Amino acid sequence: MLFSDIGLNNLATICFKIDEISKNKEHIIFLLYGDIGAGKTSLVKEYARLCDIKDSVTSPTFSLLHEYDNKIFHYDLYNREMSDLLNLGILDLLSNNGIHFVEWANDDLREILKDAFSNIITIKIDKSLKTRNYEIS
Repeated sequence: MLFSDIGLNNLATICFKIDEISKNKEHIIFLLYGDIGAGKTSLVKEYARLCDIKDSVTSPTFSLLHEYDNKIFHYDLYNREMSDLLNLGILDLLSNNGIHFVEWANDDLREILKDAFSNIITIKIDKSLKTRNYEIS
């Protein structure tokens, strides 16, 4: 499913689709792909706002994970080695019930997650100067 020419100030369309996909699921993982500055964290911020999360949503670049209201989990795996992630217990963290957003997942982790969990959704973000294209699969 492709959503084209979405501005960072108009993420509601994508967030409503994420909410629709997540509805009635106790556990789901969204793998977010896109270049630096593509809007991965902005998407998570807007989704948290839609879910009436009052916490400030920021990128968990240095802490690996931010958790919001025990239901939204936001990961940043930029420059993390697979062995480090496994040692940190990434699979245990990702097994918690809730909605998980994973920035910078690599192909190895994606394959492990597909074997371990049933609800894995990929969101690819392609940016232009003022808009983004979102591909959800």
